[in-house]
Amino acid sequence: MAITLAFDVYGTLVDTNGITDTLRKRVGDRAPAVAKAWRDKQLEYAFRRTVMGDFADFADCISDALDFTLRVYSVSLSAAERERLLEAYQRLPAFLDAEPGMEDLQQAGYRAFAFSNASRETVSKLLGDNSLRQYFEDVVSAESVAAFKPSPQVYAAFLSRVSTPAEQTWLISGNQFDIIGARSVGWQAIWVRRLPNVVYDPWGLEPNATVSTLTELPRVLPAP
Repeated sequence: MAITLAFDVYGTLVDTNGITDTLRKRVGDRAPAVAKAWRDKQLEYAFRRTVMGDFADFADCISDALDFTLRVYSVSLSAAERERLLEAYQRLPAFLDAEPGMEDLQQAGYRAFAFSNASRETVSKLLGDNSLRQYFEDVVSAESVAAFKPSPQVYAAFLSRVSTPAEQTWLISGNQFDIIGARSVGWQAIWVRRLPNVVYDPWGLEPNATVSTLTELPRVLPAP
């Protein structure tokens, strides 16, 4: 049976640190730290909402996390400035290897889907703006089950939507929590470790393979 590729989006195809230059205009040299704190808090809020059964669009997690981060760093923005930051986050740039990597996989005949905690509408636009949408058969969002990855419900919903068995489904993600979540429900997974100093969580669930760029994927994936 042919394998199915499920691509995480934020931190895998698009660069969440791409907001740094926009932030620098408002927070100066603190921009890299603010960008990281903002991203980390988004994920924390998503995890909390899943555990609490209090689902909201991932865009709300992004917005709430921005407010928290601005308070932590004592940054005061006007309503218009805040809105511009949120709009910029909807236009994050793709990693430079994303388009050539996806082109290689498409030419090789792999079946690929985008798989994200963000809404289908948000992801479709983000991929389209980065000239990546054409590489994916469809976009599968966690919103369909009102939970966020790494909830087992989200991975089960993907399998149901795409009609593929877990053992033939390969998650491609730069997020360790996502890799661990997928492996815990029987998926295969490849970790995109873009920075050599990043340490993998000692959770007992390892990725099947690790790459540093998406262009390395054909080397480690089974044949389509």
